Amino acid sequence: MNEQSYSYEALQNQKKFYDSRFQAGYMQDFSGLFESCRFYAMKDILKQIKSSGFNPATILDYGCGEGRYLNLLKDYFPTSALHGCDISDEALTIAKNIYSSAQYTPMSDETVNLPDNSFDLIISIEVLEHVGDVAQSITEIGRLLKPQGMTILSTPCANKFSFEWWQNRLTGGLQPSFDGYGRFKTDEPGHLRRLCDRHLKSLCSDVGIDIYKIYHRAHLFETLAPKGRLFKRIPQACVGFGMLDWYLFKNFPNGSTMIALGKKR
Repeated sequence: MNEQSYSYEALQNQKKFYDSRFQAGYMQDFSGLFESCRFYAMKDILKQIKSSGFNPATILDYGCGEGRYLNLLKDYFPTSALHGCDISDEALTIAKNIYSSAQYTPMSDETVNLPDNSFDLIISIEVLEHVGDVAQSITEIGRLLKPQGMTILSTPCANKFSFEWWQNRLTGGLQPSFDGYGRFKTDEPGHLRRLCDRHLKSLCSDVGIDIYKIYHRAHLFETLAPKGRLFKRIPQACVGFGMLDWYLFKNFPNGSTMIALGKKR
């Protein structure tokens, strides 16, 4: 591997790795530019789903972390029963304090001790790049999802010609991953892989989920947007500039992050 590679602890003992991270404040600052842009993109997706008439009775956030998206889900689906699961007990403790009315279940590696066909909607936001066995994670999502249920899967994207792909291609940063998918040198150590669109579609199809739409976030304007002191002074303007990636390029395949919408057969 090149100089910045994935953490072997993240692969070998994920619970210990992420408990330690959440104890140190991992993902608790949700106000930064990249997180804010992701959050607004998710709001756009949920608004679209709600306007289609889909009204899930039960929702699971698979890999919910500290539970930030559960609050957002409640905004759009106030009558839905919400459930979160995560491998980190520390993350679930934080989540219970942030959103106490959801139900929470600890994960064992990629699996969750919940019945088959339990949920009408399952979201998994920036999780598939972290798990030890991505095929097992998607199998578990397929098991937990009801027939005709929907899923939203967001994960870093390895499609060619994105801003981040060029950045790593020109600097020798396209790395192999332990499971053959590959990753970028600029990825943080907890990111074990990046998937292309075709990888995600194939993995989902194998468990009975048809991906019918994939949006992409390019990260170009997000990278160029002001940060630091200026971001703190005019955060909404900076986020608005960063969101140009979403509004201009979400239907193009060369994005650095994908948000896939799927339906179980």
